Amino acid sequence: MTPAARLQLIERHLPLVRALARRYVGEESLEELVQVGVIGLIKAVDNYDSARGVSLGAYAAPAIAGEIRHHLRDRCVPVRVPRRMQADGVRVQSVTLETLTETGHATADPAPEAQDRLALSDALRSLHPREREVVRLRFVEDLSQAEIADRTGLSQVHVSRTLRGALARLRDQLLPIWTEGQTPAIAREARAT
Repeated sequence: MTPAARLQLIERHLPLVRALARRYVGEESLEELVQVGVIGLIKAVDNYDSARGVSLGAYAAPAIAGEIRHHLRDRCVPVRVPRRMQADGVRVQSVTLETLTETGHATADPAPEAQDRLALSDALRSLHPREREVVRLRFVEDLSQAEIADRTGLSQVHVSRTLRGALARLRDQLLPIWTEGQTPAIAREARAT
């Protein structure tokens, strides 16, 4: 494929990138997500084989969406929030929004969230480097235990034990902080496990 034909294919599919990026607008601006999506489009154009009988748009859409999701996932907190806690967060946001509309000012305090992040960051730093790496691979890169085992050269059983031990140490370090009233929803979740 000539450079001019490649450029023409990329330009022709930019509306697809914008349409897919709109689905993910939230913390990131549309333009930033479009830039990330274009990287996925370029990769798709470079790897596209018309002999497979699939249109470039159909081939590129998953690559574009995947590139955007990877970008967003890389910018997220490295610990998954359980569904029950997510629901608590939605309820808190709706109550805060109602308070804002009724009183004209918000009563939510962003400081506890920052304190939670700092406490989590300190707790993660206290882990052994191997434990920290296993936790990162599991919760940041979203790999299965088998995939972590392949990547690290450990057995899946060893990965499971390492992950269980690291999470127990994190819980032991964070639960006393969170049960002091800073984050009641997280403390309730930790006590439930």
